[in-house]
Amino acid sequence: MIVLLLAAGCSPDPPLADQEVTIIVPGAPDGGWDALAMSIKRVMEKEELTDKEIRIVYKEGDGGENGWSRLNESGSGTIAINSSLLLTNELLGHSTLHFSDFTPLATMASEWQTVIVPEDSPIQSITDLMHILRQNPEQHPVGIEPQFGNDDQIAFAEAARAQNLSAASLRFFRYSNADALLQALQSGEVAAASLSSSQSEAFAANEAVRIIAISSPERLGHLPNVPTWKEQGIDVVFPHWRGVMGPGDMSEREKKQWQELLTAVQSSPYWKEELQENHWTAFYRNSQDTEALLEADFKKYRYMMEQK
Repeated sequence: MIVLLLAAGCSPDPPLADQEVTIIVPGAPDGGWDALAMSIKRVMEKEELTDKEIRIVYKEGDGGENGWSRLNESGSGTIAINSSLLLTNELLGHSTLHFSDFTPLATMASEWQTVIVPEDSPIQSITDLMHILRQNPEQHPVGIEPQFGNDDQIAFAEAARAQNLSAASLRFFRYSNADALLQALQSGEVAAASLSSSQSEAFAANEAVRIIAISSPERLGHLPNVPTWKEQGIDVVFPHWRGVMGPGDMSEREKKQWQELLTAVQSSPYWKEELQENHWTAFYRNSQDTEALLEADFKKYRYMMEQK
């Protein structure tokens, strides 16, 4: 039963029949998708939003494709974590899956894109990096993970274009997970890496790397020494959102139940703790607004990819 909703005086339909709740993470444990799934699970359990078991399952491979394909073979008790990679996979021809194949349920949070370099790198700023790339991009590849066309690559390409650098001239190396990306950075295989702020913070805290830029509109309170792209002369602000979707054949009743549950999650004080702990930005969108976001971002990314 959805205890919190009933206590608040709501009378939703019986929740999700008698099945357990499953959250599909379309990637490896310990990544950004996993962090969101774990946060949702913790809040649901603390608030007792369901009396069913909540399972997280990992379906790695093909930049999310394996996990998202599994979703449409599942029942209404199963949801999957998504991000803009759902959109760009199709635009790049990596997938035939379209966001309309699924039921948008919510956008839960966003974070920012960062650029990191080894601690001993002569590159001190994003300006230094762009200068080096302008001189010889072939000799200074940029690492990303886990798939070409994700926000890591697109955000960096946008920053480069803002510096009159052709995105087509950049050389990107793709790695299957964050550990492989870090190893490539430290070995000198790549000159820099573009990745989410939560991942870069973990690396900077435990490994010999430096964060030289972040895509937020202003410096973050917990990263006061990390300059934004904007203050280094790159007029780009780039949020990286993550959300939740259900199977494409989900009924309106099931969709309503999930939306009520996820609204309860993001309204919880425990959710605010999760945002703070993960250094995420509140970015909640309900099902209708998430559908509009997907449509708008699909057009935005298509335009970006058409630029040279």
